[in-house]
Amino acid sequence: MNNSESRDGFLKIIFRFIKYNLRLVFVIVFFITLISMAVFGNKGLIQRIRIESEKKDLENMLEAEIKKTKELQNEIEQLKSSEFRQEQVAREKYGMTKDGEKIYKIITDSTK
Repeated sequence: MNNSESRDGFLKIIFRFIKYNLRLVFVIVFFITLISMAVFGNKGLIQRIRIESEKKDLENMLEAEIKKTKELQNEIEQLKSSEFRQEQVAREKYGMTKDGEKIYKIITDSTK
């Protein structure tokens, strides 16, 4: 008895089981289909997990943007209310100076 004969015998057994237990086979196929749709479908478990993860990422990004917005609003208020702060920003960010001031650039050697 070779491999193809044993395979044919096995297939005959399966077909005979299906033939005499047709309702059971339909019930099994139905539940397998139902479970696979619940796990892998558009509204399935895997899709829901992915969406929840994306939601958490977006909420974290939103919190960071809200924090950044509050910091920028505080900086705007400081700039509106303080000439010293305006001068400080003008000097640091834009390299501006008062009339008659001289700027000295100090170069440091980072190899030493």
